[in-house]
This record gives sequence, structure tokens and C-alpha cells, in this order.
Amino acid sequence: MSSQRISVIIAAYNVENFIQAAVNSAIEQSIPFHEIIIVNDCATDDTPRLVEALVQGHPNVHVINCPNNIGLGEVRNLGTAQATGDYIAYLDGDDVFTPNAHEIMQRAIATGPDMAILNHTRFYDDGGFGVNRKAACLDTGLHRTADEKIALFENLNVAWNKIYKRSFLTGAGLTFPRGKYEDIAWNYLAVIKADTIATSPEVIVQYRQREGSILRSRNDTHFDIFDRWDELWNALEAEPELMDIYGPSLTLRRFKSLVTVLDADRLPPASKSRFADKIREVCQPANTLHRSQIGISDMLLGYRFGYQPRRLLRTKAYLELRKRVRALPGKIKLGIYRQVFLRLPIDQKAIIYQSYWGKKVACNPYAIFTHLLDTAPGQYHHFWVVREGVDLRRSAGTAKHLRENSLAYLYYMARARHFITNANFPTHIEKRLGTAHVQTKHGTPLKFMGIDILSKDPEGLGNKRAFAKRSRRWDYVISSNPYSSQIWRQGFPYNYKVLETGYPRNDRLITAPDAERVALRAQFNLPLDKKVVLYAPTFRPEYDPALAANLPDKEKVISAIMAGLPSDCVLAIRDHYFLDPDSAWADDPRLVDLSSHASTTDVLLVTDMLITDYSSIMFDFVTQKRPIIVLGYDKALYEDARGMYFDIATEHPGVYCRDLDQLTIALRDNHADTPDARDRLDAFHARFCPWEDGQASARVCDLLFNQTL
Repeated sequence: MSSQRISVIIAAYNVENFIQAAVNSAIEQSIPFHEIIIVNDCATDDTPRLVEALVQGHPNVHVINCPNNIGLGEVRNLGTAQATGDYIAYLDGDDVFTPNAHEIMQRAIATGPDMAILNHTRFYDDGGFGVNRKAACLDTGLHRTADEKIALFENLNVAWNKIYKRSFLTGAGLTFPRGKYEDIAWNYLAVIKADTIATSPEVIVQYRQREGSILRSRNDTHFDIFDRWDELWNALEAEPELMDIYGPSLTLRRFKSLVTVLDADRLPPASKSRFADKIREVCQPANTLHRSQIGISDMLLGYRFGYQPRRLLRTKAYLELRKRVRALPGKIKLGIYRQVFLRLPIDQKAIIYQSYWGKKVACNPYAIFTHLLDTAPGQYHHFWVVREGVDLRRSAGTAKHLRENSLAYLYYMARARHFITNANFPTHIEKRLGTAHVQTKHGTPLKFMGIDILSKDPEGLGNKRAFAKRSRRWDYVISSNPYSSQIWRQGFPYNYKVLETGYPRNDRLITAPDAERVALRAQFNLPLDKKVVLYAPTFRPEYDPALAANLPDKEKVISAIMAGLPSDCVLAIRDHYFLDPDSAWADDPRLVDLSSHASTTDVLLVTDMLITDYSSIMFDFVTQKRPIIVLGYDKALYEDARGMYFDIATEHPGVYCRDLDQLTIALRDNHADTPDARDRLDAFHARFCPWEDGQASARVCDLLFNQTL
């Protein structure tokens, strides 16, 4: 574990009922903090006396008494100036650390990042707790790129859920301003300027929700928030390249944060209209934002006198009506979709994306989405169809998210011009004249696809008429190689044009610089001086138990790999199921489970050798011309259940192992580096990667959006 010195700064002002719990939560850690600095901001209640009693007998706890009230921002500046630790952590006087917060902090900063962002829970005065609904962006890892930093903007923008390297704060010249909302410029600039940011989903703070807190006061001091956003804008405008990168995302966040204050009952009723006018003046939402980003009612704030009509749209009666509309039975929603929404004009700039039936924001649709963001910023309105609980970091701030079969979903599905998916949209979605449906696919097919499945499983497509209706909507199908073009036409015999461009998702496998691969290794906690062997099996159907009785389970496969794994290698796993916590390998430092990471491409970028079976991942990985071992211990059963278009045992990309013993020997004796294996790899690459040159996204977008078809 890291042994960095952490200074904790606790702000104390009129929190006599809470300060003891706050200070004790810092003092009673299993590992003592380097120092705890309590800054009494000239409190007028019993806070000073309680603080003085708490510090007795604790030489690492110090008190600073301010002669005048200076506010939370200056309190933190004062404590920071007095701190001597390597890292700084902040705690408000009414919040508490979790019992193992210091251990969590030390784990997070083990690699010496400029800052770490950790998790919190909300603690209510009735004793209940609430989880951080933005915790999805806090997977354990290191972040360096602008896209990763923008994704981290999703988390609660406060100082107390982060740890800062003191030398970083000094070098960046970061200080807190006077007034309310002191965290805004501080935190965004810290995230933007940090070279490395560690994240962890582990909870370090219980954030108390109480009456009487600063944010629950009702007065005009909340107009301070405009000054705080101005401070951030001024800092970014001083460095135009930063404004170009982060400005679009922060423009939306600024608007939403101001609207939150407007709606959160923090202002006197007589001041709300004036605050709304200030939002219009500062944000100009009618010119800088689209209704797909902020909704119709909020867009009214972009117009003079728009506050009052918006207020009517947000009355309890209207909101109750909207709630009832959202709860309408499916048939009524579909009726509105068919009788109303489908009669509205098509929005020529609207693009709908979906990956894996809404389970992820990933794959070929994501590559097309990011290419358009880079090459045609602001020209299109982007919508992602996602299921509840999906990690939205990769599209946060740049797209609107739609829940399948909500009224909003049906509205935009009726009006969009382009539809881009790697699976299929529901049967009830109509194909309108003048729209374009793009089927990107999500792999090169080894197993039977489309109607070919029927030869193995007559019920494999479910309702065959519905399957055909969904597939007939396609205008374009993306192909990664000539072989795939043939299979798509065979398995899906419908009227579409095949775009022989290569897969957009594989562009990064070709073009990613070494620095990106190194950064990803750090994010995954993979050593730089070891080779990474990835085990990535396919999803298997349910076999006849009698026939499958002697097949090895996952634990045996991993044991066979580890038995042959050279000492200069580590094993990464990407499976449909996580490694069992009771596995004999769960705590082995040579093994990392990457099953939960959103991007398969990220994982392949750090992989030196692939072990798979019948998964299409081999066709993506071979673009890098790195060794591949195919494990076919159940090939006969799998082929009988799913079918195969060619014999992978004889046409494999390097080494083929029939059982676990062969796998162990192949790893131990480095069979993947023999002349025969290299020749097979080259032949496989030539057959399946003729169009993979790093420009597939550009070709697809040129064909679809520049009308060169």
C-alpha cells in the first residue's frame, strides 16, 4: 500500500451538532493521517469549544482560529497553506469519513497521480443513505486524455470527494475564491490541468443532507454562482486550446447547474425571474444549445420572458400529467407514436445510435459517433438508446440518452434521419421514407448467422416474420472483409447495400500511438515490463448435460493457462462472466479481470497475445498481427449447436489446441512464435483484414453523410 502523507483540512463554522462526528471520523482511522488541520471560521456557536476538546491528546491534529469569518473557500486556502503533507484532502464540518477512508485514499494514490476522485454516499437526517448515482464514472483506473476527463465531469463537482497532490496544486496555482459555489472553477480546472487522475468506486465520505446547510439557504447570495462560472470561463479563455476542448461540454454543464439553482428553492420567489434573465444573458441557450440536450421547457429560458411559461410547464399539475403520460400502457404510447409522431417532419440532423440492444455505448456505432463529433462538431443531433444502468461516460455531454419505449424514445425514433446499430431495433419501429438505417454488425462471423441459424435451430430466430421485418429496414450493412460480405448476403438476404469499408471500431487498433497503449496499461493496473496474455472466450449455448459432463469449467481453463504462462507474462480475462470471488486465482497478482470494461478495443490495445475459441474477437485482434491461440476443447459440441462457416481447427490464425494439456504446452514452449504459426497469422490477416487501415470510420461517414454512395 502507498505510504503518502495526507493532510486533512476540516472547515468548521457553526456546526456544533456535527463537528465531533466529523473530527472523530478523521482521528479514528485505522491508519492515522499525517495531520488533521481544523480551521474554525470564527464560529458563533459551541463549535470552537468542542474542537479544542477534541484535539487534546492528538499531536497530529492542529487548530487554526480565524479572527473574522472568511468563508469556506478562504478557509480551505488557509488550511492548504499550512499543510505539510504530500496530498491534501478536504472535509466539511458536517460530513464524516468512512472508517477505512484513509486506506482507500492510499490505494487510490499508490501510483502518485496529481489527484484522485473517490466515491461518496448521502446521509439523511432520518438515518437513511443514498448512493452516488454518478458512480459509474469511477471505475478503478488512471485517466489522462481529454475525453476521459470530460467523462469525469459527470461526478459530483465538489472538493471533498477528491485528494490532491500538494505540489500539483502549487504548480497549477489553484486557489478557492470567496463566496458560495467555491468548488466550480477549482474542481474543473484541477481535472483539466492534472496530468494523471486516479478514480475508485470505493466510498470515503458520507455527505450529510440537512436543513441549514449553505446550499439549502434561501437568499440572493446564490447569484454568486454566476461569478464562479465566470471565473472558470475567464481561465479557459486565457488558454484557447483548453476552451476548444472542454468548452462544449462545460457550456451544457454551466446551463444545467444554473437551472438547478433556479429550481432548487434556493432563491426568494421575487428573485427567480431575475435569475432566469441572468441565465439567458450568460448562457444564451437558444443559440448555444439544442432542445435535445436540455428539453423544451428549459429551452424557454433562452428567450425573453421565457421564465413564466417555463414555470407553468413545471407546475405540480403539469408534472403529474407528464408522469401519467410516461406511465401510459405500451399500446397507448405506440398509438401516439403511430398517429402523431410519425406524421411529424424528419429531423435531417438527428442520428440515433444503439449498441448491443442498448447494453453499451460501444463498438462500430460509437466509432462513427466519435468520428462525427471530431469532424462535424455541432452539425448533428446525437441520441443514444441505452438501458437503465448503462455506463454513459463515453457519450455524456455530447448526446441525449433515450430509454427504449419511453415517449421521448418513440418521438425521436419517429423523427430521426439516420439510425445506426450493431444489432436491431424493435419490430414496432417503422421505416420512414427518407430515413437511412445502418447495420454496422459487431464481428466477423465464424458461427452461423441470420437465416443460416435455422439449419441448426429451427426456433433460433424466434418469430421469423418479425426477424425479416426488422432486417428489411436496413439500407446499409457494413462489412469488414470480402468473406463477411458474402456471409451477410447469404444469412440476411434482403435489399441493402453492403459498405465494404472495414470496421470503424478497429481504426484505433491500427492508429493508436504507443503513449495511448501505455496509458491504458496504467489504467488497468497492468505492468509495463510484462507481456499481457488475454483470455477471451465466446458465449456458449446450453449443451446437453450428458455430453458436456467432462468439459472443463472456467477455473480449469485458467489453471491450464497459468500452468504454462511464462514468467514474463500476466493474464487478463475478458469473459461474459466475472471471475468467481472464491476462485483460487482471485487474488493472484498475475491475473486481472477486465470483463467489466466498456471497450473491447481498449483491452485489445494492451494485449500482446490472445487466447480465444470461436469468438469474433480474433478477427479484430489479428489487425495488430500479434500471436493468437485458439482453444477448441468443445468444438464438436459448439459446431453442432451453432454451426461454423469454416473449420477453425485447420484455418486458424496461429496455434490450435484441442485440449487444456495442449494449451499449457503451447504457452510454455512458445508455439505461437514458430514459423508455421507466423505464416498462419499472416494468411489469416490477409484474408480477413484487407480493408483495415485505420480509415474505416472516415469512409463510412463519407459514404453516409457526404452522399458519395
